[in-house]
Amino acid sequence: MRVLVTGSSGKLGSVTVKHLADFGYMVTGLDISGSSTTNLIADVKDKGKILEIIQNFDAVIHTAALHGRHMDLNYSREEFVDTNIKGTLNLLNACVANGIGKFLFTSTTSIYGKSLVDDNEAVWVNEELPIQPRDIYDITKQSCEELCREFFEKEKLDVTVFRVGRFLPEPDNLKLNHRLYRGLDEQDGADALRLALEHNFEQFEIFNISSGSPFQKEDLIELKHDAACVIAKYYPEVIELYERNHWTLPESIDRVYRSDKAMQMLSYQPKFTFEYLLKEQIKALS
Repeated sequence: MRVLVTGSSGKLGSVTVKHLADFGYMVTGLDISGSSTTNLIADVKDKGKILEIIQNFDAVIHTAALHGRHMDLNYSREEFVDTNIKGTLNLLNACVANGIGKFLFTSTTSIYGKSLVDDNEAVWVNEELPIQPRDIYDITKQSCEELCREFFEKEKLDVTVFRVGRFLPEPDNLKLNHRLYRGLDEQDGADALRLALEHNFEQFEIFNISSGSPFQKEDLIELKHDAACVIAKYYPEVIELYERNHWTLPESIDRVYRSDKAMQMLSYQPKFTFEYLLKEQIKALS
């Protein structure tokens, strides 16, 4: 299968290019910036160029976007709309025009927005949680998801949406803390996309993709008010490790991301979980 990956110089895009290549896919990376995983320099906003490029592929994985950090860099709302919404529309139209069968769109768990706030307990974040965007980034991702739904239903393009968790560069302490309940390793994200390439969807699907969590619904109240106690219950060894590294456990956890749907439908099994990182840290200290 010939696969085009947009945003191939980015964190998730670059790992996806390498991961698919390891599984024998013919992968081409597209980005506005050059890198070892980018073969084509082009902008998804360039409608004519995208139409020309896409005719040579069987599937498109769309990771290119302006993200939350671009708001900190004072990118305008117009730039978000042009890149995220119009860029996605250009790709979808080009897929239809060229008879491309499959389109995977990476959205964000940030799209749940205001629904992630609860003063009494941690929020159980599955795909049924209502979307309540908080900013222009969330708004554009919501619009793109609806475009994807429209093309699945009316153009019969096999489009699937993936709301990915947090994968920012972070110190080890913060990385482990986030991996407990909301984080994602790019390698696990790339594998979820690979699994979706190999699956034919009978209806429009949206998946949360994160590293998973050991926590259960009965933990939600205590997680909000005494997270360290809950964490120690599941991982007693975490206390000594954190003390030796002079790290701190979160006092409160406000959400728990769930990827049960992807696990059931796609056989998604994240590898680089909190438990994996914990064992690696303990091994390094032994």
